[in-house]
Amino acid sequence: MLIRNVASERIEVLFEKASDSAKSNPDLMRKYVKLMLKISTHYRVKMPDKIKESICKNCQSVLVPGLNAKVRLVSSHGYVAYSCNGCGFERHTFYAKRGSSSK
Repeated sequence: MLIRNVASERIEVLFEKASDSAKSNPDLMRKYVKLMLKISTHYRVKMPDKIKESICKNCQSVLVPGLNAKVRLVSSHGYVAYSCNGCGFERHTFYAKRGSSSK
């Protein structure tokens, strides 16, 4: 249990470092993200949703809006689309329930 707590703390620290180095050194950012993923799988620690949603699944980079990601709001379907500038991968984050109408 103690090892998992340390692993989850390490994941959060690495995410902060990856976010900080996104502008200055993209290669170092990807290295931090790969290390986060290895720690998560090795110690069987679930990655927090906030961190998981801000990582590109295709190129393992932290999506920073305005820097390496485009953000657009798709109100007709109720989601926010984050598009990675590096690889073109698009991640959807829903903000409304699917199939519900806002009448």
